[in-house]
Amino acid sequence: MRVVVVSKQPLWRDALCALVAAQLPTDTVLAVEDIAEVNALVPRDDDLILLDPPAEGDPGDWVERNADRLAAGRLALLAPHKNIRWARIAYAHGFRALLPKDMAADMMLAVLRLVIVGGEYFPCFEELGAIPDPVPGHGPRLSPRQLEVLRELERGRTNKEIAQQLGIAIATVKLHVQAILSATGARNRTEVVSRLASGNSNGIS
Repeated sequence: MRVVVVSKQPLWRDALCALVAAQLPTDTVLAVEDIAEVNALVPRDDDLILLDPPAEGDPGDWVERNADRLAAGRLALLAPHKNIRWARIAYAHGFRALLPKDMAADMMLAVLRLVIVGGEYFPCFEELGAIPDPVPGHGPRLSPRQLEVLRELERGRTNKEIAQQLGIAIATVKLHVQAILSATGARNRTEVVSRLASGNSNGIS
């Protein structure tokens, strides 16, 4: 699997490439400035392509102008912050995630691991009650809270520890864990963490 980071901001692009190379199960991490360079690489369906729109202009408008230029790969939009309009546009064009650039690094990694195994993440949808109809071929969708619980599972924490860390009831943690298992098709929490760590999408649709 290759990860391609598309950004005209060299400091951000290099930092994200270094983070991905160190933490994700990828063979290759490539940094390019423009979508045209991605197409020159001949994108594959299993590529993870992280698109950072130019700082000037509207990210949603940029997606509408450029998304059709990519014929393959799992797309994730890097956005300045959460925005329901941008999320809806990205989702409609087949993107698998919207990642606010102010998101903590460990949360961003958790999202990318989910996308690698076929899932998706659009934090605005659940928070604003604006969940769109599923797009064919898209995988499990987790809420922001479920993603937080998943991150704690990756750290090996028990339900009690997760409840204390997130300030929620143990019963609520159990519900979130069950939702994660259901969404990913995993049999238990160990299998969820193992699949995400290895990038194995077997059994996740």
